[in-house]
Amino acid sequence: MTLRFAHASIVLALLAAAPSHAQEPRSAEEWAQVQQGEVARLDLQTIRKYGDSLGRFEVLVAWADSSRPAPEGYAARTVRYVTDCDAGTIMLAAVGLYDRNGNLAQTMVVPPRSIDPVKPVKGSDEAKWLQRVCMF
Repeated sequence: MTLRFAHASIVLALLAAAPSHAQEPRSAEEWAQVQQGEVARLDLQTIRKYGDSLGRFEVLVAWADSSRPAPEGYAARTVRYVTDCDAGTIMLAAVGLYDRNGNLAQTMVVPPRSIDPVKPVKGSDEAKWLQRVCMF
């Protein structure tokens, strides 16, 4: 009886400590999107080519709106893309989340063939990144 009471007390304590407004975890695709107040910058040092048409690169996403602080729980990100220059497509490969101290907090890897490569919209940041990567 005492053991059941102790177990029930622990469960109740854990439930009380859990946030009541828990949110669904965001996917890698959602984290890769640049939100209002953020800026995304192609990291030229991360560009790698594999053969004539395949490559990869990373984009750094950080808070840039100096008129207001970053929202609670904000995470700067490194977003890795894979390219096919012949097809003119990019595909999300991974997202790294960084805490306020700049330490890597989480890495989300997108499994191969789990999302389709996309042709970036002409004039978009993604199209510009693809063009720069394919120049190398």
